[in-house]
Amino acid sequence: MQDRTDANSMANMLAGKQETFESEYIRFDALTALVIDDIGAMRHALRSQLQWMGINSIKVAADAQEALQQVEANHYDLVLCDYNLNKATSGQHFLEYLRSERLLSARTIFVMVTAEAEYAYVANAVEFAPDDYILKPCPEKKLRARLERLFDRRNFLLPALAAMDDKNYLQVVSECERLMTLVSNERWLLAALKLKAEALLALNDTTDLLKTYEQALALRDNVPWVKIGIARARMLLNEPDAAEEMARQIVADNPSYVAAYELLAEIRRMQKDEEGAYLLMEQSAKILPTAKRFRSNAESAFLLGKLDEAKQYAESAIRLSNGSITERPDDYLSLAHIQTDLGDPQGAIHTLEKSARRFEEKGAYGISRNAILAQAYFDAGDKAAAKRLPERAQRLLTPESGSSALNLIGKAAFKMGDSVLGLKMLTQAVQSSGLERERIARHVTKSMIDTGQHDKVEEVIDAGQRRVLALVDEARKSMHVAQFDAAYRKVLDALAIQSDNIEALFAAAQLHLLWLKRDGIDDDVQERAKSYLAVLDKLVPHNEKVMGFYRFYDQLTGA
Repeated sequence: MQDRTDANSMANMLAGKQETFESEYIRFDALTALVIDDIGAMRHALRSQLQWMGINSIKVAADAQEALQQVEANHYDLVLCDYNLNKATSGQHFLEYLRSERLLSARTIFVMVTAEAEYAYVANAVEFAPDDYILKPCPEKKLRARLERLFDRRNFLLPALAAMDDKNYLQVVSECERLMTLVSNERWLLAALKLKAEALLALNDTTDLLKTYEQALALRDNVPWVKIGIARARMLLNEPDAAEEMARQIVADNPSYVAAYELLAEIRRMQKDEEGAYLLMEQSAKILPTAKRFRSNAESAFLLGKLDEAKQYAESAIRLSNGSITERPDDYLSLAHIQTDLGDPQGAIHTLEKSARRFEEKGAYGISRNAILAQAYFDAGDKAAAKRLPERAQRLLTPESGSSALNLIGKAAFKMGDSVLGLKMLTQAVQSSGLERERIARHVTKSMIDTGQHDKVEEVIDAGQRRVLALVDEARKSMHVAQFDAAYRKVLDALAIQSDNIEALFAAAQLHLLWLKRDGIDDDVQERAKSYLAVLDKLVPHNEKVMGFYRFYDQLTGA
């Protein structure tokens, strides 16, 4: 094979007169591929098809765990993954894990190999969709044609995809805008707009985000990701009614699209309708059951006091993820906590003993396990064992232990009559909750009510937090409509109440970065941005969002 040398053909392609590179110029011999299938004969067949196309660098894996090791160790241009891996982790679960954990390069093409029945089940339901689906059996020529089309699109977007891998989101936006001036065909324009929207979301640039999705909608009005993007942008702009209307329209047009149900649930939570949010999440889990959705539903049911339903969801999460890459020690903690509240301390003790054989007693898991065991032993009548466990949990505490672990120690302390320790732990849980403040506040409130501390809820939950959060919310609303002076006044008011409030500091840092992006370098704004980032770096070291802010700052200032 040789590189294209026909200047007229390249000019036509860039002008949009020619939709793709001609197939003979796709350099398959330069590509790397990973084939994932639990059946040896199918792995061999797919590998042979790729070799027939000229791909020589091909690895294979029999399950998601083996594939994960390959993805973490190597970059692949192409992943061909069977949907039904016949293990705890399906191909779809594996893809969702890779996307949510950001383990897959933006330049990697992920293709799901599936039977027709499986395709019908997931194709219109998933948000983390693969780049394409290949139905079995797929002849070599058809597979080649599909891959040529996918690599045409990738090669067109390559500068922007490389910037996305580098998390240089400003460059992603710039490259996408440049590429869109070179073509006129709808498919490539939509691909560039989708990538641009992802970068704008990472930059928290909600105004341009909405404009980008609306530009995509003008090209094609029947694409679910476009409509769900508009709905999300509307929600970020504090327009919940408009967001809900769009999400309900998506559900009406596509009743199996789980992302729409989950967005509607977010909107219900924003409007303090936890019961409505829970019902929507139940619907989502029925359409596309995953361990992640079962976990979320178990937590919602628990906080609503629906303990029997919470137990069923927690057990389902364990059953679905057992032995897979999506398995989490928190699933056993959740189940044991629910069993304790259901009045089944022996069941909780058994669950935690079982988990202890699988996971080390360290970190937040070790703290939480000891705190729940303390409650279970206390309820089972073994007061001596119960008393030792909170002390053991406290010895494991570190500044990074997390609010959930503190909440469980506090609940155990209150149950055993130590109100001083209980108040201390639960107050710390709320004050260190950061961006999870609303969720942790609900857990802390339930812990206090469950242990008869109704009269102290306001004292623990408030502690100046409610006014701070109201001010931060007002600041963010002003930010979303680029009223930066008004937003800054609200942030200053919030920090005057609590100078180390994580959410207020996040809002302050984000505000000043957007200010620099809009108005260019200003010495005062730049210095304030640096100071807020420095405080955040000290309070929450190695936080991914803070690191993202630093990258954005470096891009803006040329540092």
